[in-house]
Amino acid sequence: MKADAPPLHQGAGALSALHSAMQRIHPLTDQAWSAVAACASLRSLPAGHTLLRAGDMAKRIFFVHSGLLREYYVDHAGKEATRRFCGACEFSGSLADLLSRGPSAVYIEIMQPCEMLEMDWQAIDDLSHTHPSLMQLMRRFAEGLYVLKMQREFEMLTLPAAERYQRFADAHATLNAQLPRHMVASYLGITPVHLSRIGAAQKSPQSATKPPGKK
Repeated sequence: MKADAPPLHQGAGALSALHSAMQRIHPLTDQAWSAVAACASLRSLPAGHTLLRAGDMAKRIFFVHSGLLREYYVDHAGKEATRRFCGACEFSGSLADLLSRGPSAVYIEIMQPCEMLEMDWQAIDDLSHTHPSLMQLMRRFAEGLYVLKMQREFEMLTLPAAERYQRFADAHATLNAQLPRHMVASYLGITPVHLSRIGAAQKSPQSATKPPGKK
């Protein structure tokens, strides 16, 4: 057996976490959960490993038990644009690329060593036609992603960069402290220099009375 694929019985904690996460989205029947669990493979992977490359076919979904992933785009000039950070008890895999059945537009890389459960998307999709509770869960999950996408779109299109950063820092304080500044800037859609200026302005005694300018 490969070193990065420990026996699934060693991942009882990961399976328990997956079950809890799925139940929070929508309750599964015992039969549906057993079918999903049978599709899951436990993996332990190091920082720097790439789970998905742009241009490849997206075929898998991932449930992070521990560690951190990053989903990002790369433009023709090689500039990265971070779409999302994915931590413990969150799912990754790029739903849009899975549904399109074409070349992926997204890269997914491991930023911190991860223990995760990996599932074949087609297998899970097939199971949803047999288990209505799983079909409903997938619908609720897609709806949740849509709401998050709309919230992020609203922030990117209407809020000043300083406010976008403050919202990110407030919602993800631990993550914000761990991430390289250029990745935070990439997520916010600004340059590292601009992010540095925002940080300096927030530390300035005058920042409480003088609102930072827009991007």
